Amino acid sequence: MKKVMLIAMSGACALSLVACSATPTKEETPKTTQEAKSEKEKTYPAKTVNNIEMQIKGIETTENGKGDKNIVQITMSFKNETDSKYGVGGNDFIFKSGDKTYQVKADANNIGTEIAADKTVSGAINFELPKDVKSGEFSYQPVTFGKEKPKVLATWKISIPNNK
Repeated sequence: MKKVMLIAMSGACALSLVACSATPTKEETPKTTQEAKSEKEKTYPAKTVNNIEMQIKGIETTENGKGDKNIVQITMSFKNETDSKYGVGGNDFIFKSGDKTYQVKADANNIGTEIAADKTVSGAINFELPKDVKSGEFSYQPVTFGKEKPKVLATWKISIPNNK
């Protein structure tokens, strides 16, 4: 009888210790996951230009091969809300920080495509920026032909994340 009582008491002690563990409850888990996600990924508003919805999906930073500059890759989605094709390319974007304007990195894999009517495409725009650039204005300024001067049609204020 004493053995049965000892076994029962040992089982009760083991169960009470498990109940006091430090694992988060179901209510706590979404908060911490959501907080961590908001720190890593900032959301930027969608902008519509010429019935093309443009949205920044993510920004990543890596170091260039020489180690003196950062390569900033901005991934975007483009939704064509018209009934005709629309062309979009990396050269249609600029980045301004302070009094300097940066063009896309010409030898990078930048987006350059025609978007069919009622379709969505995603692609990247790459800039090679000095390491001290931490924020700026990312703008859609489509390439123009002839004497017409290019105009900025949409701008996002962005923060450059730290190098991975």
